[in-house]
Amino acid sequence: MKPLTFVGGIEPLKAETWLLEIEKLFEVFLCTETQKVLLATFTLKDKARRQWLLIQNTNENMTWARFNEIFYDKYFLQCFWDRKVFEFQELKQGRMSIVEYEAKFTELARFVPHMVDTDYKNAHKFEGGLDLDIFDRVGVLKLPTYVEVLDRSLMDEATLATMKQSKDPTTTTTE
Repeated sequence: MKPLTFVGGIEPLKAETWLLEIEKLFEVFLCTETQKVLLATFTLKDKARRQWLLIQNTNENMTWARFNEIFYDKYFLQCFWDRKVFEFQELKQGRMSIVEYEAKFTELARFVPHMVDTDYKNAHKFEGGLDLDIFDRVGVLKLPTYVEVLDRSLMDEATLATMKQSKDPTTTTTE
């Protein structure tokens, strides 16, 4: 098993991917807090390795929590977080399918955990971004959970597509 390496640079999504992969290793290999730092920093390359060497000199026996703080401060600039928060706040289904909208919703939700920290908030925010035709069908039901809103949205999307197809004269066949 070869762990993912990280070379640095201002690419927050790559940094996050690396960090998540490293943390996945910790689920399998039980390590102390300082061993986690040693394992993670072993996979750093190039600019990231040089940056770590500077930090390491002033932070002996660093814990994993402290490493995360330093890592996030370095690779997740506030302007990046602000942009992702704005994207989430403005997210609407638009021309996306429910599946595409749900994937984008989930991707952005991780940047605003305080906005989706309950099932109600999650469901309400997702519902509020739905296309008007689907929202009209789902919103009146006052569904209490995110899973129920998602499930009903998928069903209504399919129903609306079928209705549209049956009304479109170019899709009907004659014999």
